[in-house]
Amino acid sequence: MFRDLRTRVTQGRRVLAWVLFAVLAGAAGYFLFRERAYPALHRTSLVLMMVAGTLLAIRLLSFFVLDPLLRERRTATPGFARDLLVVALYALATWFILRNLMGVSVQQLLGTGAIAAAVIGLSLQETLGSLFAGIAMRLDPVFEVGDWIEVTGNLRGGNGRDTFIGEVTLMTWRTVQLRTENGDTDIFPNRLIAQAVVTNLYAPSGLHRRTAHVTVAPHPDLHVAVSRLTIALAGIPHYTHHRPEVVVWGSEQGGAVLEMRWWALGFRHGRAGNFLAQRLANTVLPREGFPLLGPHGATSEPVPPPSMDQSAIEALLLKLNLPVAWAEQLQGHVNLRAIAPDEGLIREGDPGESLFYVLEGRFHVVRPVERIDPYTGLYWDSLGELGPGDWFGEASLLTGAPRSATVVAGSPCRVVEIPKIAFESCLRQDPRIIERLVDLMEARVKSRGIAETAPHAERRAQWISQIRTWFGV
Repeated sequence: MFRDLRTRVTQGRRVLAWVLFAVLAGAAGYFLFRERAYPALHRTSLVLMMVAGTLLAIRLLSFFVLDPLLRERRTATPGFARDLLVVALYALATWFILRNLMGVSVQQLLGTGAIAAAVIGLSLQETLGSLFAGIAMRLDPVFEVGDWIEVTGNLRGGNGRDTFIGEVTLMTWRTVQLRTENGDTDIFPNRLIAQAVVTNLYAPSGLHRRTAHVTVAPHPDLHVAVSRLTIALAGIPHYTHHRPEVVVWGSEQGGAVLEMRWWALGFRHGRAGNFLAQRLANTVLPREGFPLLGPHGATSEPVPPPSMDQSAIEALLLKLNLPVAWAEQLQGHVNLRAIAPDEGLIREGDPGESLFYVLEGRFHVVRPVERIDPYTGLYWDSLGELGPGDWFGEASLLTGAPRSATVVAGSPCRVVEIPKIAFESCLRQDPRIIERLVDLMEARVKSRGIAETAPHAERRAQWISQIRTWFGV
């Protein structure tokens, strides 16, 4: 059976220890008051009673005063401040007993024991080094229990440098304990921690930038790869003022190295973002016609994008209450896209020039929230769902307004994307269709249950004016 190493003393052993302590204290008190005729026995009893009283007094003082005043994180484990005070009290009591009850001069004892003290100091230099290092770390704290830290240095005693990452679970006068993501517990002497480079992954602020790299084959439309992957990374929970981005970081193996950047709240949120970013990069780039590059060349062949025939476009126009005659002109401009789970499709605040119609799957309209369960990080809070037959993005398409929300795929999805260019020639030929487009926007407002901030006629007139200006009709 597994034995929990943190369970040091059982309740039965603790009760037995207190019983023995009471018996010794009682025996000492009995001989103290009954055997005055024997000075040696009387003095021994007096010393035992004083030791028992001192131990009991310090324990009571620690329980009723020190622990409540110095405890950390609502536990009764105050750490160095409490330990140092308790040690000082024990040292003071020992000095008092030696001097007043046993007639021993502490000064002479320390003087005659200088050589012994030197020998003991040399033998305990590792322990003393950890002790003073622990005191220094507590006086100038750079991390605390609950923080995730990265420790880099000569941690194994060899010539190399090692790196350990874990959550600080315990800090004692001698060691620091880290729990890794695998659930292992690494115990480091304070001396090694003080000599290593420590990166606090939770301080000084909550948000930290994380990066990952992916290499793609040379392509004349590399900017398209950067744009598509940037939007896809919107699936990583983020704030609008700290949005993920993709840049061309350099070249390697004859291809382009793309660096994905995002901001994480806490170490484990950053790890989760890294896993998602790598999955999206390996899914989105080959799907969009940008093969990944390995040591032996491209790892995948370009896949031609799917297309919609004229009958499918006509069916789509009927669902949007738009003229079926547009089908011929829209063919070649309408995109049929596959979206992977957790892939971002649009980002709040981005400029948008396309409308999306959902054929398969579910999308979530999301906003970021901070949570600590199951670990500290940013999570998506779903504001609504979009399924087959729903459309979105019409406000940006028709008026040029920035995207008003972030939409992330909750499952494998297929959507139809209708860009602005597909509407321009149709609207110039028949500007009267603007009324139907305004009806499309009205339907979206009603489906969302958005409160009307302006009279109906005034709002429609404003939308018509914005559409005419945006499309130049």
